[in-house]
Amino acid sequence: MKKKFKKVITIALISFFAVLFSLTGFLFFVRQEVKSQIDRGVIDNIISSESPVFYNDDVTPIGVFFEKIHSKYINYRDIPKIYIKALIASEDGNFYHHSGFDFKAITRAFITNMKAGKVVQGGSTITQQTAKNVFKREKSGYISKLKELFQGLILEYFYTKEEILEMYINQFEVTGFGKGLRIASEYFFNKEVKDLTIVEAAFIAGMVKGPYKYNPFTKSTDEAKNKAIKNANIRKNYVLKNMFKLNMISNEEYLEAVKQDVPFNEGQVTYRLNVILDYIRTQLQSDYFKKILHDEGVDNIATSGIRIYTSINKEIQDAALMSIQKNLPLLDIRLSGMDINIFKDRYIKKVGAYYQTHESGLPFFVKIGNIIKTDKGPEIKVEWNDVMTGIIDIPALKEVANAWAMWKYGYNFKYDFNYLNEFINLFNEGDYIPVTISEEGDGKISLAPIPELEGGVVILKDGMVKAMVGGYFNRHFNRAVDAKRQLGSIFKPIVYTAALQLKWHSLDKLSNVRDLYTYQGTYYLPNPDHEPESETVSMTWAGVKSENLATVWLLYHLTDRLTMSEFKDIVEILGLARGSNESYDDYVSRIRDEHGVLVTNSAIREAAFNMACKSVESDILFDGNLYALDNINRLHLSIDSKKIIDDNKSILRYNFEQLKKINTQMLDDLKDINLLFTLYSDNPSGIETSLNRGLNRLYILKTNDGDERIIYTGNPLFINGREFFRATINDLIDRKEKFSLDDIWIDDLVPSGILTNLQEYMNKHYRELSAYSRYDINILSHIRDFKTLINLAYVKKLAKDMGVYSPLDPVLSFPLGPNAISIIEGAMAYQTLLSGEINTIQGVEKSEGLIPAITKITDRDNVLIWEYKPENQTVVSKTISASIVEILRNVVKNGTGQRARDAVKMDMDFESGNMELPVLCYGKTGTANRFTNSSFVGYIPGLDSITGEFDLNLGYVIASYVGYDNNFPMKGKSFNISGASGALPIWIDSAKGIVESREYKKGINISDLAFTASSTQATKNKSMTPITVSKKDGLPVTGSENYQVDDQVTEIYINQGEQSSAAYAREFSPLKGKNNYE
Repeated sequence: MKKKFKKVITIALISFFAVLFSLTGFLFFVRQEVKSQIDRGVIDNIISSESPVFYNDDVTPIGVFFEKIHSKYINYRDIPKIYIKALIASEDGNFYHHSGFDFKAITRAFITNMKAGKVVQGGSTITQQTAKNVFKREKSGYISKLKELFQGLILEYFYTKEEILEMYINQFEVTGFGKGLRIASEYFFNKEVKDLTIVEAAFIAGMVKGPYKYNPFTKSTDEAKNKAIKNANIRKNYVLKNMFKLNMISNEEYLEAVKQDVPFNEGQVTYRLNVILDYIRTQLQSDYFKKILHDEGVDNIATSGIRIYTSINKEIQDAALMSIQKNLPLLDIRLSGMDINIFKDRYIKKVGAYYQTHESGLPFFVKIGNIIKTDKGPEIKVEWNDVMTGIIDIPALKEVANAWAMWKYGYNFKYDFNYLNEFINLFNEGDYIPVTISEEGDGKISLAPIPELEGGVVILKDGMVKAMVGGYFNRHFNRAVDAKRQLGSIFKPIVYTAALQLKWHSLDKLSNVRDLYTYQGTYYLPNPDHEPESETVSMTWAGVKSENLATVWLLYHLTDRLTMSEFKDIVEILGLARGSNESYDDYVSRIRDEHGVLVTNSAIREAAFNMACKSVESDILFDGNLYALDNINRLHLSIDSKKIIDDNKSILRYNFEQLKKINTQMLDDLKDINLLFTLYSDNPSGIETSLNRGLNRLYILKTNDGDERIIYTGNPLFINGREFFRATINDLIDRKEKFSLDDIWIDDLVPSGILTNLQEYMNKHYRELSAYSRYDINILSHIRDFKTLINLAYVKKLAKDMGVYSPLDPVLSFPLGPNAISIIEGAMAYQTLLSGEINTIQGVEKSEGLIPAITKITDRDNVLIWEYKPENQTVVSKTISASIVEILRNVVKNGTGQRARDAVKMDMDFESGNMELPVLCYGKTGTANRFTNSSFVGYIPGLDSITGEFDLNLGYVIASYVGYDNNFPMKGKSFNISGASGALPIWIDSAKGIVESREYKKGINISDLAFTASSTQATKNKSMTPITVSKKDGLPVTGSENYQVDDQVTEIYINQGEQSSAAYAREFSPLKGKNNYE
């Protein structure tokens, strides 16, 4: 027994000394490691670390986070005592009573975290946190935690508590441009540190570990700002409670401070950040990047010295910014004229102050010295900084003058007239005006009117951001990301993509007439934004001409071509099928109560009626009656006229119930018609009397094909044709051999016999449907509200899978753009349309909206921490992508985007001269309701450095928008800003900047390019076949039609597939289910 006991003791002692020796050795190792870092000068350099952000050349800086010139160090003696108390209460209540680590706090945190099943409390002391931030740390793990503990001991050995507090208080992150207490005080409360109140001190002490969580100034929506303020007050109260527990404040002070909200008052700390740095900063603060950095030992970016490399190209970025700064003022002046007296106010409102020196990098104000009018034109001399002088550039001034003249004279503006001398009268000597100085080295001074209009530009390549402009000044508020705008018809190609996935073809005929759509008890009657040229168009032409009516019709009928099995697949994909373990009653509750689908008797009757319309089609086609078929497809079972708030009531005639009544009346009025043919000669007056009312409503129409229709109507204005006359008894007698009541057209819409057949079919289908349980899929598949629910849910899901992360309302006006999204979401969606894939950061959910811009992150020694590895997820097939791109090509060639046609050219210099090569453009215009937003999203192809050919697979996505921040309509007295007139000019200038960049031409032999490159090659796809279509409706031209080729037809490419020319290739390639891309 004694031997066994001695053995245990021996083992214990050996273990103890082994552990002690190991810890001593580890302490010595840590001591040696931090030996070169423990010097105060080294620590101060780390505290003042900068984090540069680079363009994609990896050399040129975009800017710097925590720039040294904005460092505002504070010594311990100047730190308010109330703040020191608040900080200790918040982070380390036992600070003055430990030697670097707090065993009790570590134990308490361990127990709390074990109970919670996750990390909810930390045990690190202020000393440990300081050590972690100033000493080089390994990747996160137990060893790094142990090192942090020993580093705290070493820090406490070399420095006093006061010195450690001073280090800590100067190094915590506040925003991307600053750190430490002084910055926090000025930024959050616009005051000096010495003036901080208890409430303000408690808040700053509480936010040190989560500066963005509690910062309302970095939030882009009211909801997010309110949430940040709420969190800030909760955190402030937590700190106050701890202060009270530690007897740092009295009960009265505690109760008074708890009642007060944090009095945020944003101060102007710096102007150096731009929206790209804001965007990078936001990404670094995402949960994804915080975890990446934490795992690499970086918890405080402010002292990390990390280096961030991006995909942003400087030349392309500069061109995009120039496109905004050039076009916005001209558009603003065309809308509202120009008043030089409001430029300062606008400047201050947007930037916070105005500059009178060029060094700011922004437009600045100069004083007009004198104005001279000469025969060659006016001359404006300006001066600034008391000694600098210059002359306003006349060609640039002429552009502004023309914009002003367009506003003043409207439709009477003369393009060949020089308005400069008149425009110059707006200026007086001694006025201060905003100008810019050219960066080209020529010192050219240009007038820079400050616009009220704003806008944004985003350029992507391979799913990564190449350029981003968030407004005229490109700082503070990032409109490219945070401004949620109604982008109008930009959404239409999403609907076309959904249709092509669900067995539609780009040449399918779509109804392009104003029609009524019902959904969950509401009526929707869309309006066209222009007079349609044709009542039927192809899907391609609906996109080319931006046809509202045809696109809404397509959305309403999105799943019409699917078989029952295919429809069930879509319902399953959308999570709207009955679950395998879901009871019938639970399913009914979900579809009825959550999604609003009511399967009532009237809903079943409507479903039966719609089925009847399909059943009667064969009867109509057998008779060759295509005009009747078009009308049948527009019929509604019933229409509540009280719900039609519209001046145009013609839609009411497409009411089946009303047509039945008219038909019944006709049959009653003409019930004695057979007597006319047999007894008229014996009793003409009696027959005329019995048929009198019917004859008053009977007309005969001569049709274009030489035939005729007998029509019964109370309103001859409904008759579709010019050559018609009221029928007489003799007219009917002359036609008695062919006359039949079944052939009489009711209201010139449908023959009487067809109406009768419709009712019979409807009764039959009603009996069939009634045999099922009401929420059985066999009946739901015919219920109009359920089908519309599926259609809307599908396009909503498609948009999300394509990169639109903003919440979308599933409404029938979806393709017209009622949902507000950012322009970068529009760019990402079109990137997906181009490639068929969405590019995301590996391991990041699409819903987070992290569109890649960071290519890699290194530490202060340039050792790689993280590198971008794209995760490509297929959303759209290659053939569908090609069909959509073809629509966008024709938007520019034949439709609303024609301003971009031949507008982008690449300059090529040869020994013998200069040549311009056109670059093909693709895109879609978008104009929001009431002209509140103008947008354009599209592509230009890239250049293949091997073949020298244009290639859309290497293409750039460009998205731009223009609009007032308050969504005020962009309507002037003679000029409205649409997608084509507002966003498109900015888009074109941005595209020009791309093709002239070194990145675009990199590796290209210009002399070979002129002979091998062909812009048309960018449109071709092996699955695409050329076909000639009418410019009126986009439908194929037959040999019998007489067209003038140049004026009335055009060639487009379609997905013909391997089928014969008589049939179009159709796809059923829907999105995957709720767990996409499994």
